[in-house]
Amino acid sequence: MATPGPTQLPYRVSPVIAGESITDAASRSSYRRENPADVHQIVTDTVEASLADVRAAVQAARDIFDGPPANWTQNTQLRRQVLLETGRLLRENTEALAQMMCLEIGMPIRLSRPHISAAADVFEFYAGYVGKSYGSAIQLPDGSMIDMLREPVGVVGIIVPWNFPFKQAARKLAPALAVGCTVVVKPSPYTNACTQELIRILAAAGAPDGVANFVPGASPEIGAALTADPGVDKISFTGSTGVGVMVQKSASDTLKRTSLELGGKNPCLVFEDADLAAAANGLTFGMFLNSGQACGSVSRLIVHRSVHDELLTRVEEILAGLRLGSPQDSATSFGPVVAKSQQERILGFLDRARADGLSIRIGGGVPAGAAYSNGYFVEPTIVDDVPPTHELAQDEVFGPVLAVLQFETDDEAVALANDTAFGLTAAIWTTDHARGLRVARRVRAGTIWINDNYQQNPEGIWGGYKMSGTGRELSPHGLYDMTEVKEIYSDGTGLAMKPLYRQVLND
Repeated sequence: MATPGPTQLPYRVSPVIAGESITDAASRSSYRRENPADVHQIVTDTVEASLADVRAAVQAARDIFDGPPANWTQNTQLRRQVLLETGRLLRENTEALAQMMCLEIGMPIRLSRPHISAAADVFEFYAGYVGKSYGSAIQLPDGSMIDMLREPVGVVGIIVPWNFPFKQAARKLAPALAVGCTVVVKPSPYTNACTQELIRILAAAGAPDGVANFVPGASPEIGAALTADPGVDKISFTGSTGVGVMVQKSASDTLKRTSLELGGKNPCLVFEDADLAAAANGLTFGMFLNSGQACGSVSRLIVHRSVHDELLTRVEEILAGLRLGSPQDSATSFGPVVAKSQQERILGFLDRARADGLSIRIGGGVPAGAAYSNGYFVEPTIVDDVPPTHELAQDEVFGPVLAVLQFETDDEAVALANDTAFGLTAAIWTTDHARGLRVARRVRAGTIWINDNYQQNPEGIWGGYKMSGTGRELSPHGLYDMTEVKEIYSDGTGLAMKPLYRQVLND
């Protein structure tokens, strides 16, 4: 499959409904997306979906799902083939797709390339589950049978964020398609080109027209229309907690199933017996991955007072050897943040931290120099001795800012870890495995890493406690979130007058 190379700019993006690209731009609004590393370069030119397009996309998905089951919902061989071929095509086009991410969101190429492979892993993982969600059966004492079946939930509205555009979409698309659902995908306006390429790859892999539909748009009305459409059976959303709350409220009007993967204020607990060299590496990776623009970033360091100075010195030494710059340079570790509004939001947090007298140990602003003057760059930043009630310890910054808190006892560490509205991930560093397990049981988060940070495997789950969302992605749980459970009861007695009937009937 030919994928546009990064020199073919701007990428042209338009809605895809029932396999047809809607390109009548003259009658539609459109918008352009700049390169966050060089705002003078236009990367995408998008024809926005209309509200009528959203309705048409939902109907196209509805027609396939409600149509002859042999065409899709019961065609396990086709679904397996589509998922496996999608994984293969992602790998085949890794370089072009990785360059596209560099240009659309500023993700460094050394991260973009393995990101494509990780998305392929997800499609291939779920290909192995196609046709294997059999449910269960129970035989009752009288010989009757109860069969518990898992069936596809139906048409799924998928709303994906910009920070990891291929894998975030894969985590929703792959299990939905594996069980026989059909989908309508609404991307972030920052990643329209990446998401359109994934829809094109699915088509090239053999997905029938209408199985996967695409409705790009910067207007909030597009996502709202998808969420409210009565033809949609489920909404799978990843994004901010505030928008997630609105999605759930809107979906409740038609009692849609929802799964919401939302924000985090994730703690990294480093105990006095930790391997500090390993912890420093893991912390730096887990916090500053994708310039901190990750819902699972370990944005709070909760460190034992006795090792505070040594650990931060090690982290600062690591950061000093890493490059902030052009995403397309393979030596770059940190690219720009995604947009001017995001840069301003992060700098606002840091300005208020200074005004509140907090200690900024490293970074804290926009890097100086001509290489950074045309992009949305923010320095990797460490803010020390942050009070537990301060906004830097409570609110998701979604940028390269690490808040540092100290503790003396295990109970204090756990209390600090749980002292937010979120509960997505947490990391625990200790050489005492029993202690690690004890603390892990007490920290309220969906994913806990012991002596590691930000591992995200298809075999594991992703999803959080509290305001970090509902439902789980990845692993078999990702399949369950795309299914309904049905009971089929079969009489095994052969009796015309069953004992139960005598509560109402006479012999």
